Amino acid sequence: MQGSQITQQLKPVYLLASGEPLLTRDWLDDARKALRDAGFEDIINLQSDTGFDWQSLLQEGDMLSLFSNSKCRIVTLPNGKPGQVGSKAIQALCETPAEGNVYIFVTPPIDRQSRNSSWCKAIQACGEIVEIKPVYDNQLADWLRQRAQLKGFSIDNQAAQFLAVCTEGNLLSADQELEKLAIRFAGHDSIDFETIQDSVAQSARYSHFLLVDACLAGKPRRALRILKSLQAEGYASTQLRWALQNSLEQLDRLKLAQTGGSLSDRTWQELRIWRNKQPLYRQALERLASVQIERLLQSCATLDRLGKGQQDSEFPHQEWFEIKSLVVEFSGVSADFASESSIRGSSVSGK
Repeated sequence: MQGSQITQQLKPVYLLASGEPLLTRDWLDDARKALRDAGFEDIINLQSDTGFDWQSLLQEGDMLSLFSNSKCRIVTLPNGKPGQVGSKAIQALCETPAEGNVYIFVTPPIDRQSRNSSWCKAIQACGEIVEIKPVYDNQLADWLRQRAQLKGFSIDNQAAQFLAVCTEGNLLSADQELEKLAIRFAGHDSIDFETIQDSVAQSARYSHFLLVDACLAGKPRRALRILKSLQAEGYASTQLRWALQNSLEQLDRLKLAQTGGSLSDRTWQELRIWRNKQPLYRQALERLASVQIERLLQSCATLDRLGKGQQDSEFPHQEWFEIKSLVVEFSGVSADFASESSIRGSSVSGK
């Protein structure tokens, strides 16, 4: 389902379930554009973290918007569970949907328990459940070729297979490599394998893959060195936030499975964490408690709001300050020390 189709038969409530951050972002971007074209100007992103005010969400639905008669609220549920209060709130929204309001709840892939829950069944009856299928390994090369076409150039199958291997099935990274190629070789109708191979080799010294790996492995000095290099190379803070958030969301689901005694080979497979990466995630699982992972995801939410202009910066280059603090804590340093060291240490300030 394309986001542009969301207004053909507009539903009051949607559940968007996906394990692919890039495809989730694409769907939501298309949905926002389609809703704005349909007159929705009041579109706000929210995150259901600890202490989320579900009652305010319900009450707001009955209030007139300052911007337009039509409102959309996009609520991300990081662990896919709204909790007892959230479940009742979602059911209430579905039972008496307010005219002109649209709610989109974003979750990881839904499991059988969630599918059979009251809140999920309420959305199914009142609105629509959109499940974005992952791009499997045997589909990735074709996906890369199609994605390249969208960016204005073509690549052959050999080049697509090469990029698939280099990016290890990570769609965000694959898309970023294509974006760099589109910028570097603007005006070229096609880019051959040798050119792509040389281009990837030149930029392979540091990447956000290595940044995430250093964080998972608990190596703050290496992580900060990579972060500084990535900023100098012109990486956007948004790209780094997506990469860090994706790995943290995977850790969050792994921790939930581990706590519930259901961590199995199938869990790793569903999260598309390759076998050679699993030892890094296991290290992080041993080092980070659930509350720490939740706090790191909250930091990602702050970065998201800053990047989208939904939260004013308190000081210059706050995004990079927040990313550095996130990286330091993710890689194993306590939150208090991370904050202090971000102020005292060598800053990633965007100067």
